[in-house]
Amino acid sequence: MQRSDIHSTIIVMIALAFAILTGFIRQIVVAYTLGAGRTADIFLIAFAIPEFVFVAMPIILTPVIVPLFSQIRQKYGEGVAWLWGGKLSGWILLILLGITISVGLSAPIFILWLSPGFNAGERAQTVQIFYRMLPGLLLMGMSALVGSLLQVYRKFARPVLTTAVYNLVFIAALIFLPLEDPLSRAGWGVTLGAAAAMIFQIPLLWRIRPENILVADGTVIDQNTIREALRLTGWMAAGYGANQSILFFDRALATSLGAGSAAVLNYGYHLALSVAQLSGLAVSTVMFPGLSEKVGAQELDEAHRSINHAMGLVLGLALPTSLGLVLLRTQVVQVLLEHGAFQAEATQAVSTVMAIYAFAILADAMCQPLWRAIYTQRSGKIVLGVNSIQTIVRVIADLLLIHRFGYNGLAFSALIGLNLQVILLIAFVSRRLAWKISRRSLIVCGKIIIAGSGAYIVTLAVKTWLRNSIPNFPPIYNLLILGVVLLTIYVTLVMGVFNLFRRNEETAYDKHQIKLIK
Repeated sequence: MQRSDIHSTIIVMIALAFAILTGFIRQIVVAYTLGAGRTADIFLIAFAIPEFVFVAMPIILTPVIVPLFSQIRQKYGEGVAWLWGGKLSGWILLILLGITISVGLSAPIFILWLSPGFNAGERAQTVQIFYRMLPGLLLMGMSALVGSLLQVYRKFARPVLTTAVYNLVFIAALIFLPLEDPLSRAGWGVTLGAAAAMIFQIPLLWRIRPENILVADGTVIDQNTIREALRLTGWMAAGYGANQSILFFDRALATSLGAGSAAVLNYGYHLALSVAQLSGLAVSTVMFPGLSEKVGAQELDEAHRSINHAMGLVLGLALPTSLGLVLLRTQVVQVLLEHGAFQAEATQAVSTVMAIYAFAILADAMCQPLWRAIYTQRSGKIVLGVNSIQTIVRVIADLLLIHRFGYNGLAFSALIGLNLQVILLIAFVSRRLAWKISRRSLIVCGKIIIAGSGAYIVTLAVKTWLRNSIPNFPPIYNLLILGVVLLTIYVTLVMGVFNLFRRNEETAYDKHQIKLIK
């Protein structure tokens, strides 16, 4: 990665950190208001489709728009590229409108499928809350479209911050909307948050638009690229749909395990998701435009270096976060969620699920740079194939593990499926781009694992000492102290291990040079 990419990565990480912070606050407010019982389950089932669209649209549109828009921009100029982008946007908005209407009409049917443990009254209430969220599907799709165009111009911060904007508006709606029913406030909060996320990005897009759009020669636009973009969008949507259908399946199974099971699964998953967002998503978001240009120019050696560097950076960021979530799982849930309607008895359940998901999300974070490498090939079939295999494996694992481990079995299935996905993506990237993990990258990964393991052991010892010495130590101080210890030990060990290996490498090189001289 170039220096400018590292600078952009830092900016994106800061923006993501703010988005994650507001996400934690959103989870706190939801837990405080809705608790971890059937009320929270109703909200989560109603939110299943909007959540899918909110997460899916950037993943579907960015791999389509960034490479193709950049290609047309380089070949024909800014004006033609924007005319092409306008035509494609029109088609995408039309498709989004059709999806929104279709989902609205079919809501009673798919909510029936998603809530096998609900009674008729609970399902009817879920449908009512969903209709308050329905306009958010179109609004968030438009927000993702604008964000994809901004990333072409290396404008990463504002698309990333849309999540924070959504979270803040949702929180405000849940607290301050003059409606008595908290579920109604939550439903409208989803739509208002999506509208705010879209509006937040439009001024920047307007500022970067070229002056000569209207005088550009639109006749040079190759209609095949529009068809290719729509075709690739369809493949990406199918692939992501195959991937995310497992979340619907998991949530539906959880509703059959008793009141609050879907809520426990959701809280644990979203707390762990910060690992992938702060590491894999930040690094891969910045690397993707440059990687697309390198692959397009057939600069494969540079592309290989970019992928290897990104993989090491993601592991270096994600591993200590995952270990921290596992080690401090109870304190994290106590500090963030154990307030209001969220009772202490739910803490142990959520913390266990979160610890399992932490390692599953670590694998997901490692997948992010590999997915971007696949996206440069514009092969929707690979996206669909990998996601379909992972989903089939997870469905089988769900059915086998749920009877023995309950909703924890659903988290274990995610761990199995996402690690399988890492293996599949490595195989496909190696085949399509002639890439392989370099020896240097393997050494770097080994050093990171050694440092992470050492930091975990030392912090675990400090945690045990604190628990025995000060039994009633407040969770917030426990979390802060142990978090600082973990981070300090990890950074110290990383620097020490890297310097040790570097000295050994230099010593070996010096001995080799002396031997040659003799």
